[in-house]
Order: sequence, then structure tokens, then C-alpha cells
Amino acid sequence: MSFIRSIRERLLMVSGSIFAISIVGIIISSIYLFFQSTVPDFLRDVARAPGDWNYWILLLSALGLMVGGWYFYDTVKKRRKFEDLMETNSRSKFMRNLPELEEMAWYLGKEYEERLEEKKRTLRVK
Repeated sequence: MSFIRSIRERLLMVSGSIFAISIVGIIISSIYLFFQSTVPDFLRDVARAPGDWNYWILLLSALGLMVGGWYFYDTVKKRRKFEDLMETNSRSKFMRNLPELEEMAWYLGKEYEERLEEKKRTLRVK
């Protein structure tokens, strides 16, 4: 299995992890840069550990928050839409949505591709 395919199969977990780590990075950097005098000592010590690297952590965390958040949202949205489109028992509705279903199945991974193929067999679609 290729690396890209492996990441695509686990995109929800990867993007969710990036999103969560970015939130922690933003909190730590913000404490160091803006709130040092108002937080407890143990948080202040954690925020001081990276030192001047906190500027980079804040920048990369903001980028990770946007990218991870977007991919997490997009993956959840595609999964929901895939489920909605797969619920139909009408062959004509299924055929109308087939190109979109195929694209979403490719994006979401092998499990979704297999479910789409099973639905095609059930509705006798080539």
C-alpha cells in the first residue's frame, strides 16, 4: 500500500491529531507570549521551555489548526454525504450520483470503495 493511500485511509485520525496538537501549541505559545503573569507557575514553566521557539510554534500551530481543521471537517462532511447517497434503493438515483460517490469513495479509502462496489452489485450497475 502506498504512503498516500495509507494517509487517505486514516485522514480523519491524522487531521484530528494535527488539529488537537495545534490547539495545544497555540495555548502554550499564547501563554508564553501574552499571559505569562496571569497563569499558575507550572503552566508558566511549560510555556517557557521552548523559549524563543514559541513564535515558530505559534505560527506552525495556526497553520496546523487551519489545515487539520479543514481536512477533519471535509472528511466528516464527505462521510455523511456518502452515507446519505448510499441509502437509496432507486437505481436511477444511484446512477445519477455515481460519479460523485466514486470520487468520495476514492477519497475516503478502500472500505468505502468496497461498500460502493457491493451497492453496485446489489443494484446491478456496471
